[in-house]
Amino acid sequence: MPDANMSPLALARRQVDLDRLATARVPLLFARKQDRMRRTAHAFFRGCAPLFYEVLAARPALAEGPPGLGGIVGDMHLENVGAFRAESGAVVFDLNDFDDATIGPWRADVLRLAVSTLLAVRSLRPAGEDAVHAVDTMIRKWRDGVSGNPGPPRPREVEALLRRAERRTDEDLLAGRAPERDGRRSFARGERYFDLPSDVSSQVPGLLGRYVRSLGERAPKRAADWRVDDAAWRVAGTGSLGVLRIAILVSRDDRSRDRLFDLKESRDSSVHRAYAAVAPAPAVRAVSVVETARALLTDPPRLLAAVEDAPGFVGRRLFPQEDKLALEDGVQSPEDLAREVGWILGRAHRRAATAPPPQAWSDADLAAIVDEAIELAGLFESIYLAYCRLPAAPP
Repeated sequence: MPDANMSPLALARRQVDLDRLATARVPLLFARKQDRMRRTAHAFFRGCAPLFYEVLAARPALAEGPPGLGGIVGDMHLENVGAFRAESGAVVFDLNDFDDATIGPWRADVLRLAVSTLLAVRSLRPAGEDAVHAVDTMIRKWRDGVSGNPGPPRPREVEALLRRAERRTDEDLLAGRAPERDGRRSFARGERYFDLPSDVSSQVPGLLGRYVRSLGERAPKRAADWRVDDAAWRVAGTGSLGVLRIAILVSRDDRSRDRLFDLKESRDSSVHRAYAAVAPAPAVRAVSVVETARALLTDPPRLLAAVEDAPGFVGRRLFPQEDKLALEDGVQSPEDLAREVGWILGRAHRRAATAPPPQAWSDADLAAIVDEAIELAGLFESIYLAYCRLPAAPP
């Protein structure tokens, strides 16, 4: 970490520096990222994965823990799950963001999810006991998942999310993102989309073609004939604001409907700010992201593929069934959600394990991680408050 000063104010200033660096190509996103991160301590924590791992590097005792190695999410938090159309055609609820995915220690994901759980529940419930109970439940369900035990009953919010996702149509998706005007669809410029730089815009047809080729036999029929009707810079997420994200509208023909695609530029995993890489990674970062995502998920997103232009893009089709739970919209039982997400993460770690531990983590192992998470939650709550004291960027 560049600054050895671990005071909340120093770390808040470091986060501002990281925000500026991340949004340097599109400075107007700097204010937007700050606005999102100022909303709650959990929103701040969601958007500061690089800082989280820099803190672990500066305090290595907190990064230590029980064994277990394999594919990990990297930027694990309580909202890194959602509904999506999977490869099998089913609509599933699972992990859904793999920007920081890599091969690494399980404890990195478990610790980050534990801190996220504490901060999230504290933002919804005033009693500290609620947060502690939720994180204890989450981490035990993680152990159940990684041990191959059945999952808990799904929270009502998850069931409702899946029902909504199933009902959503292609027309719903297109009307919300690329409304039709004068017989032609285009992305609605504004909060969610803006124009690509000309040097990027000119590359979009070639990127789309390479994405189709990378799909191989999974490519839809007549994909080689797709034509780009519109392309825009897609603004989404918090931690990834500033990363080049290209939304592409492919026009329909006589036998197919309009389609939306997302090509997201890959970046180095934040995990390796604290944990050394355990194996040589593919030359193109996007390949590593897709390989790890496919290892972690039982039924990965449909038409997920890497575009091998260094550092590469992760490509996927946008389906109307994509949706996520937002804690700020209200969750009736954050403990139930934490239980579900913990088990989902454990199941994913079990699938993607490269060096599983010789025996399950003990109760003492789990308790030690909760103790570390409590310490880190207190630190990041303090960093968040210091961040809010710093002058906000002009809108």
